[in-house]
Amino acid sequence: MANIAMAVAGGHGTDRTDERDREINHVSERIGQSIVVIGALAALNMAIAELRHFWIANAVYLAFVLSAGLSSVAKIMAYRKGGFQTW
Repeated sequence: MANIAMAVAGGHGTDRTDERDREINHVSERIGQSIVVIGALAALNMAIAELRHFWIANAVYLAFVLSAGLSSVAKIMAYRKGGFQTW
């Protein structure tokens, strides 16, 4: 809803993204997905150890929550610092 209001108030071209925005989005999503992979491996190890389903499901859920949080923090830090280092 707020996005629509900002687009109407901002006029034409307010939703454009440049190369820096795409790079920040790409890198922050990769950082977040790395946590999902770690959580999936933890859940796999828990299943191999035959732990209760409750703990396995909570490990997967925690991985998704941490992934979203870390991805958002990485995005915010990248915008505040002016982007990521290019090598």
